[in-house]
Amino acid sequence: MTVEGLCAAAKRTKGSFYHHFGTIDGFLLALADAWRKTQTDDIAANVAADTTPEARLETLVRLTNVIDYDLEAGVRALAVSHAAILAVVRGADDRREAFLASLLDDAYDLGHDDAVSLARLYHALHVVAQARAPNAIGDFSAGPTALLRRLSADLKAAGT
Repeated sequence: MTVEGLCAAAKRTKGSFYHHFGTIDGFLLALADAWRKTQTDDIAANVAADTTPEARLETLVRLTNVIDYDLEAGVRALAVSHAAILAVVRGADDRREAFLASLLDDAYDLGHDDAVSLARLYHALHVVAQARAPNAIGDFSAGPTALLRRLSADLKAAGT
């Protein structure tokens, strides 16, 4: 990827690129921020609009199974060598896990610690599924997701 190639594809001048982003690192950070917004914040906002905990979880699964996995993988790869992008990825992952923990606690009345632990498992499964089966996330994670749901229900039942 070069500035010249990006500008040619976008039909913009290199001067406008540097005016807007300053540097290639500025562009990459803006790309990571856009990834965080569309693939974390916007999804959370859409999910939060549903009325029941179960509906929120279903919407989350549906929306996260169709995100742009090439962008997701690219941003995560950039995070390996760019501290600022790593901070964006860690912030997005923290937000995803906290949001999911809240949804799980609402749906299964798990308590904070169990909800956080299950959210980390779900999120880890999702990240691994992106690498293992980027074109079939839902198929790859269907069995483990069903198992985690049963575990969640069992934890809820044990707490009552």
